[in-house]
Amino acid sequence: MNSSNLTTDNFEDTLRLAKEGQAEALDLLFGALYGRVETLVHGSLARDMGSKRPWLSARFSTGDVVQEVFRSVLKDLGNFNGTTESSFIAYLTQVVRNRIIDIIRFHESDRRDGRRAQLDVECDELPHLTNGPATLSSIADGRRVYEHVITSFSTLEQRLLRGRLEQELEFKELSRELGYNSVSTVRRAFYCANSLFVIRLRQFYLEVGE
Repeated sequence: MNSSNLTTDNFEDTLRLAKEGQAEALDLLFGALYGRVETLVHGSLARDMGSKRPWLSARFSTGDVVQEVFRSVLKDLGNFNGTTESSFIAYLTQVVRNRIIDIIRFHESDRRDGRRAQLDVECDELPHLTNGPATLSSIADGRRVYEHVITSFSTLEQRLLRGRLEQELEFKELSRELGYNSVSTVRRAFYCANSLFVIRLRQFYLEVGE
């Protein structure tokens, strides 16, 4: 298989190898299709959510977020039974869009009801809570999940997330301590990392059968 091109002739073979988990085939599909799928997902989210929750739509449709969801979809292609590239692009666009909307709803629901087992990643209140055994057990479980997910990030991203979520540092302080060149830069970096944190948190609960 030529790893530099995806053509009509080799699409079915590439898809078959990708379904088998072959890394080269997955990389080829990513390189050939991600740009088109990202554009379609952006357009779909803007139409479906932009007017209702523009800040969430903007935050969860950034390139890094869509890319992470796209890669997770490529690892699980068992539900796609089509044979053409166009039908595959339509499938990927729909699944990526649906997963991002699901993640946004998960984030909103978590912020509304304050479930500590799934963590409100905008406000870490765990050290201040004192309740009965069941609640404390839930908090402990949530803390373990939090630590498991946060260690999937780079050292700098972990420091950024912990600084904001655990220590509640201002962006000005984070910019100075972590070496960002401006407050707006560190703010964008945090919102991107925070959105990815929600995605990985949601994926964790889906994998363990929430």
